[in-house]
Amino acid sequence: MSTSINTAATVVVGRSRDVEEAAGVVNDSGQDQSADNTNGEPPTPLCQSSRVKGYILLLVSAGLNFASAWRLHRKHDFFLRHDLADINWCVILDNLSSFYDFVALRRLESEARIRFAVAAACMTIIISGFVLLCYIDLCTSLRRTLWPKMFGPNKKMELCILIFLVILWLVTIWFNTTIEGIAGEGNEQYNLYFTSWLCLWTTFWTLERWFVSSGMSSFEKFVRSWPNRCPMWIITFILSFSDFLFVFDAWNNWDIGTKATPYVHEMFANISQHEWVFFIQTTIVTFIGSLCWVLAEIFRRNKKDGNAPKSDVENYVEGIMLHLLAIQWVILIFFASMPGHSASLIGNIYFTTWATCFSVIATLVLWVRDWRKDIADTINEQQAEYERAKRAVLRREKKRLAKLREKNCESGEVADTVDSNQDIIEEDVAKEDLVDDDITLSITSVVGNRARTDTIDSAEDAVCFSARSLFVSAKDHD
Repeated sequence: MSTSINTAATVVVGRSRDVEEAAGVVNDSGQDQSADNTNGEPPTPLCQSSRVKGYILLLVSAGLNFASAWRLHRKHDFFLRHDLADINWCVILDNLSSFYDFVALRRLESEARIRFAVAAACMTIIISGFVLLCYIDLCTSLRRTLWPKMFGPNKKMELCILIFLVILWLVTIWFNTTIEGIAGEGNEQYNLYFTSWLCLWTTFWTLERWFVSSGMSSFEKFVRSWPNRCPMWIITFILSFSDFLFVFDAWNNWDIGTKATPYVHEMFANISQHEWVFFIQTTIVTFIGSLCWVLAEIFRRNKKDGNAPKSDVENYVEGIMLHLLAIQWVILIFFASMPGHSASLIGNIYFTTWATCFSVIATLVLWVRDWRKDIADTINEQQAEYERAKRAVLRREKKRLAKLREKNCESGEVADTVDSNQDIIEEDVAKEDLVDDDITLSITSVVGNRARTDTIDSAEDAVCFSARSLFVSAKDHD
């Protein structure tokens, strides 16, 4: 509990620093204040920015990624030039220098991918290390002159660096973690796999913090700005489309990508073609359907424009589609994630398949919540309408009974008073009529008949019961 509270407090503090940094960039007149001020100091020191944490994490994760890739690069794989029966082992044991006459070093088919992974990690280490040194520089004169002009809110230099790192790691993720990659399914290069994804997430997170500190709209704000269930549809589209790419690549290239791991090659060879077709069909239907709902919400209106209610038909269609997708993904997860199937190994397909399934179910839960809320709002609205009508009827009847009492005090005969003042009562009712006229006439006639036979007090009690029953019957009739 304390760990979650500390984590939430850290996030809040980081975002507050971004807001304060964004507020210090522009003055009241709208001019840029990120350069040197009158005292020669930047408005917000770079070392206090929340992006420092991003660069530190990026440096550490890129270092671990480089170590894993370099270790794989230095790994030797030997094979025999001749058959074992043709080798004279006595000669080899007598002179070990003749070992390479019989054994040769095999060059891995993925050598180019390994070199690319090493190069990407090296570039990231150099760039993030340099930027981090500029951020924490507290002793040189460049901290007042050059670094604030290169790094900080609204500085294009830092923006270009972060965009380059995001694109670099998007490409690196594909070359490292797909079925043909050096950290793909079955290769068991978990350090390289997870550090590659960590580098991508860190670069994107740091870019988000730059947008926030610059007073611009971030991707998170863009997702949260759309009404109804559009944010969840956007997440579902991203996850399902990624899952489709990874599954389609594995379906086409598993024979080449699993040559170095015979047991993985055997596992993929035993996967049914129907499973691949069902997998790809499910991902295609999901990301195309989610894209349609995203476009429908985006072209409708934004939250800032006010409410964006959906029609009943649209809600029903969306609910039916979500139920079908949820059933389809549960069936897919049940079969694909079992041992010996397409999503059973730790890798991109495994994680994106589970993430897409959870996203679809979460969207369905939101739809059910909104549906129940609409039902509750309708019931409350009808109840409020009934209460308003009941108060109006009771108010008119009390007014009429008061007139009857006044007349009774003068003449002492209730029945004669009801007959003689019926026109006056109906005129008063028409002036304040808030409900249906049939209800008013029915209530008046019922109360009038009861007034002819009962006392005034018993008629007053009957009004409440008659008004309620007649209103309910009128609503049922409508």
